[in-house]
Amino acid sequence: MTARGAGRGATADAGRHRSETGDDYRSASTRILILGGGFGGVAAALELDRRLAGRPGTSVLVVDRDNDLLFTPLLWTVADGRASPNAVVVPIRAFQRDRAFHVLHASVEAIDLDAREVRTSAGNRPYDHLVIALGSTTAVPDLPGLRERARPFHTPADALELRNVLIDAVESAHQTDDDAERRAWLTFVVGGGGDTGVELAATIHAYLADALLAEYPWLADAPIRVVVVGRADRVVPMSTRRTSAAVQSALEAEGVEVLTGAAIEEVTERAVRTSKGEIPARTLFWAAGITSPPPVRSLPAEHAKNGSLLVDDRLRLPGHPEVFAIGDSAWAFDAATGEPVPPTAQAAEHAGRYVGEAIAAILVGQEPPPFRFRTKGRLALLGSGRGVAEIGGLTLRGRPAWLLWHGYYLFRIPSWRNRLRLLADWLLSGATGRETGQLRLAPGSAGADTAGGGTETAPPTGADGSR
Repeated sequence: MTARGAGRGATADAGRHRSETGDDYRSASTRILILGGGFGGVAAALELDRRLAGRPGTSVLVVDRDNDLLFTPLLWTVADGRASPNAVVVPIRAFQRDRAFHVLHASVEAIDLDAREVRTSAGNRPYDHLVIALGSTTAVPDLPGLRERARPFHTPADALELRNVLIDAVESAHQTDDDAERRAWLTFVVGGGGDTGVELAATIHAYLADALLAEYPWLADAPIRVVVVGRADRVVPMSTRRTSAAVQSALEAEGVEVLTGAAIEEVTERAVRTSKGEIPARTLFWAAGITSPPPVRSLPAEHAKNGSLLVDDRLRLPGHPEVFAIGDSAWAFDAATGEPVPPTAQAAEHAGRYVGEAIAAILVGQEPPPFRFRTKGRLALLGSGRGVAEIGGLTLRGRPAWLLWHGYYLFRIPSWRNRLRLLADWLLSGATGRETGQLRLAPGSAGADTAGGGTETAPPTGADGSR
């Protein structure tokens, strides 16, 4: 925080956001604490500002370890070399202008439900109403070799590293004279057949075929192989069967192999072993599940299998009506249909707005209505000029779905500056080609000899509903 931002209640600039100290927050008569500055957390803060702005004695505080909202659906255009990482993040403080909520840049360490207090890296913060929107981490099972070699995809750093790994693999294929070894370097396995897995596989294939291999014309006839391995009997199993079939058809048209009803059992330096056979491959990306971050998993409450909190039909923690959980932090159901709320950015944003409305209603003595989630549809980017869109009873395929994907998310990112950046990046990449240079984010990051190496889990994003 700058010296001006740390001012003791002083107005920073005319017409801009007013600063708040820790003492100001603690002394407020109504303290609303939002943990996580992702889709759900920001939506809740904006809705509370709209309904409670000017209400005396009320303080709304958003706590997040990062200072930006990651617009996760657009990470694919970073991974495939068509956009800059900066174009898909929006500073949280940009939302504060002319609004009454505040932001604390800190990590959430623990939540004390009995004391109604949250421990952060910047000190403890009490609350009267709490919104848990801490997002998720990538869940990597403890299978032989998996945690050591699987690569996650959750952040802009992962998107850049994906390109680094693909370049390393192609360079290694270029250096070997052994045909079997070359095929292994040019084989890429994606664990997980959900939304993230299918888009990741299509992105890998499109980047290799449409950008990277143009730099290696002598490898033009080399066999590129991208394989999606999913445990369910169909890809994107939370969608309709018609949409699943359309997604699989689009993947196969792109050149991606789909292996459903299969489980990854072991990963070695040279192969991925599944319940349906062995795939000689040097590189594995993991997109098969999420888990809640430690502050959520450690709460003395009922949890789903992935660690998220079981909530009631008003997204509240049973026994703690002052605590709401949304996004990937919650295991929620639509109050009318009983259907599970999907772990998507769209659902997290919807839940955030609902919680803002619910808390505002409670403060005036009203009981909020049960939560209803009405999806706007599903979109999947599946390669160059390919996509699938499920809107109501209509399923679009091919270029119309591809164009709809880009138009929808360009409109949805909440910043004109980012929209202009993205549009310029996309147009420029279409005219001059995609980025094919490596960008190492840290000294000693993976080179050609470690293209299959990975990490145990991706760090918490703070961006709930990220998948």
